[in-house]
Amino acid sequence: MNSPESSRDGNGRFGPGNPGGPGRSKGRGYDLLRAAQDAVTPEAMAAMMRRALRMALEGNLGAMRFVAERTLGRAPEAPVEGAPLGLALPSMRTAADCNLAIDRLGTAVVQGTCDLTAAKVLIDIIQARLKALEVLDLEVRLAEIEKTAAMLDQSGGRR
Repeated sequence: MNSPESSRDGNGRFGPGNPGGPGRSKGRGYDLLRAAQDAVTPEAMAAMMRRALRMALEGNLGAMRFVAERTLGRAPEAPVEGAPLGLALPSMRTAADCNLAIDRLGTAVVQGTCDLTAAKVLIDIIQARLKALEVLDLEVRLAEIEKTAAMLDQSGGRR
């Protein structure tokens, strides 16, 4: 069996026949793409842009968007600003508080005072808080078990 170094070329790349070799060959897809790129000349592209511009000036909305995006670039996404919901949630210090928060959120959605997008974000927040409470509870329980185990070890008790 060849060592890894012997199956590589002078640049350190895998050679032909190596299982980790140079990858798949450039196939038909590449040939078609290359043929299309060769066929579209700068003059043809300029003619297409002039046609799109003429269509845009005649009122074609798709052509307007196309010309604007190709010349000005795409417009950046507008930042979404949050608006207060007018929904009072508990402080969520316990699992019961999280349950109450979900109940209040459900009521707000049903009454139409909270839209579904905001409700989904709030549910994610409530679930994250609930998960943090679970981890905190497990941490406290584990510390108590370790403390008890250490006391048993010091007193010579059985484990």
